[in-house]
Amino acid sequence: MKSRILFSILLMFLLASCANLKRVIGTGSKNEFVRVSKENPRYFETNDGKPWIPVMINFVIPNGNDDQVFQKINQYFRHFSENGGNAMRIWISSPFLEIEDTKVGEYNQVKFKRIDSIISLAKKYDIRLKFTLQHIRSIKPESKGGTESWSNRSFMSVENGGPFKDIHDYITTAEGIRTYLNRVKILSDRYKNCKQIFSWELWNEMDAIDNKEWFPFTNQILDSVKALFPNHLIVQTLGSMHSVDADKRYEKLLSIKNDEYITVHRYLDPGNAWNQYDYVHGPIDLLISNAIQFVYRPEVMKPIVANELGAVEANHSGPNKLYEKDTAGVFIHDMIFTPFFCGTSGCGSLWHWDSYVERQNLWYHYKRFNAIIKGINPIKEKFIPFTFTKDSVRCYGLLGSKTTMIWYRDATSNWKSELQQGNRPMLRNDVSFDTAVTGSTNYTHAKVYDPWNDKWTVVQIKNGKITLPAFIRSTIVILN
Repeated sequence: MKSRILFSILLMFLLASCANLKRVIGTGSKNEFVRVSKENPRYFETNDGKPWIPVMINFVIPNGNDDQVFQKINQYFRHFSENGGNAMRIWISSPFLEIEDTKVGEYNQVKFKRIDSIISLAKKYDIRLKFTLQHIRSIKPESKGGTESWSNRSFMSVENGGPFKDIHDYITTAEGIRTYLNRVKILSDRYKNCKQIFSWELWNEMDAIDNKEWFPFTNQILDSVKALFPNHLIVQTLGSMHSVDADKRYEKLLSIKNDEYITVHRYLDPGNAWNQYDYVHGPIDLLISNAIQFVYRPEVMKPIVANELGAVEANHSGPNKLYEKDTAGVFIHDMIFTPFFCGTSGCGSLWHWDSYVERQNLWYHYKRFNAIIKGINPIKEKFIPFTFTKDSVRCYGLLGSKTTMIWYRDATSNWKSELQQGNRPMLRNDVSFDTAVTGSTNYTHAKVYDPWNDKWTVVQIKNGKITLPAFIRSTIVILN
């Protein structure tokens, strides 16, 4: 009883700034809907034509007591927003939010209220939401061996009175498709006009169910979900790009015309159970840039979102244990910055928000990313990504119409050298470059940002050459 009273008080507090619930989940947001830019389809914009760069993180809502869970949600939203975060990817199918939780076709009103409260918090903290519609990988009784509760829907199984023999029955039969879309329709009736939501994902890493059936399901469902959410972006997601087999699935994903943007998942994974690439065992900037460069193609003019990035133990057996040593944020810095400088629409979206970002209090790295994109309009700049290596520094650049941005990453320092071997990063005071490497020599101004000390320095361009101030790990040059 006490818990229900506390939750009611919290809910009233969250909605206090709104005239009524319908306004909150409808047109109450001052923001516009988000769409793919009409001028430059590599990036997003709002419906009034203003560029929108997603600064995003993942957050699966934990299960538990309402007041305790919402206290945690508020804490994460606040920490993220204070540091410039503007988007969160949330599984609406997690136990705490799942509206279809006991019987197929019956929807829990308590869960709607929880979703409404999350949307209200998102509005309060100016965070747009991406909801993942489904994530399960099995439909079978919990008693059967090998079933993990987080990815199973036991009540949907025939043995428990449900309509489906297994997960394949759910995603391949007419009844299964109808059941999936009926649930989406219920969500659409309530949230299709919500401007705080910018996107819906069909399924988290759907190829983890079956490496073939995800494709016909996706082709069949995308247009139906888009019809139910005409104002929101609709997209599909696949698992980590860790092997040749995974890349083949991404090739098929790229062929789907009505997938509105491209999502990329990739993890540092020291395992080899799935014939993992050597890339996914190595430096973070290399494993991410390799993945982004794979999907960045002239024939696929869509925004790319680094949707899920992280470091795991072998074969995704848990969060990487080196997170415990990473008090400086070696992992998170590379995961945030690399995707954008390889041509994605925003920063990298991390997994492990709790066991890493919150535990090590690394939220400020998002503020450092915001420092370098402030005032940048990627739509007008028409950025073209480029790379080069000089003096043991890997350089990732974006060549724009008026602005060129280059992220310099010291190749002698990475997570292995620092966190595994215990070596301190070198002070690099020997790095210079010729602006001609960008394809232009018409720059008149240059400034350098040190993301580790949050410091800007104006530098001179002498005969087309720039000498960088001393730095450790990385630094960013902006040329105008």
